[in-house]
Amino acid sequence: MMVVEDEQTIREGIKILLEEVIMGYEVLWEASNGQRALEILTIEIPDLIITDIRMPKMTGIDFITLLKEKHTEIPVIVISGYDDFLYVREALRLGVKDYLLKPISRKELASILDAIFMNKVKNDEGRESNDSMVIHQIKELIDKNVEGDLSLEYISKALNLHPNYISNLFRKQTNLKLSDYILTRRMEKAKELLKNTNLKIYDIAFLTGFSNPKYFSSVFKKSEGMTPHQYRTGQFH
Repeated sequence: MMVVEDEQTIREGIKILLEEVIMGYEVLWEASNGQRALEILTIEIPDLIITDIRMPKMTGIDFITLLKEKHTEIPVIVISGYDDFLYVREALRLGVKDYLLKPISRKELASILDAIFMNKVKNDEGRESNDSMVIHQIKELIDKNVEGDLSLEYISKALNLHPNYISNLFRKQTNLKLSDYILTRRMEKAKELLKNTNLKIYDIAFLTGFSNPKYFSSVFKKSEGMTPHQYRTGQFH
């Protein structure tokens, strides 16, 4: 977490409150003003920011405005005085999660933090569920189209998703390159056809997405350590 507060005693108090009283939280970054906080944010990204409204050099509102231009995902809690309602209203308009009046109540802070992190867990679970669904769609598309065009561009258009998103997500979720997975499925299909049919090698090449039989044989040998003919006849034993 990051605490942005110009009064050192208050910063220290919040840190103690979070780490030793409420517990389960760690303040890794402290800043005495918004400018310093923005400098830190060019290097480090906290899970949550607690910031004062009235500070020298840059107000909390200005800080939040600049923060949200680059880091909309970071939840922010605002600390304010009783006479800061107009500031608080502006902060809420900018998307801060909640605000606390000074002096800070342990119970109120704990309740706000619980709500923020419970919401984060739900969002993460929802995102994970969506990612799993996309991976299932990609694999299903590949399985149904082993013999056809399985370029990243084709998959992207078929699923209406950005190519970079597809390739990055697939690697993140499966620890495999999309191209490696496609090749594996094609080789599995080729081995199935070699063992269970009397189709010619060039027909099997075509049915597994290869327009050039020689290239198919070369890829098969590199993948399986033997030629398609050796695999079919069992000469590899």
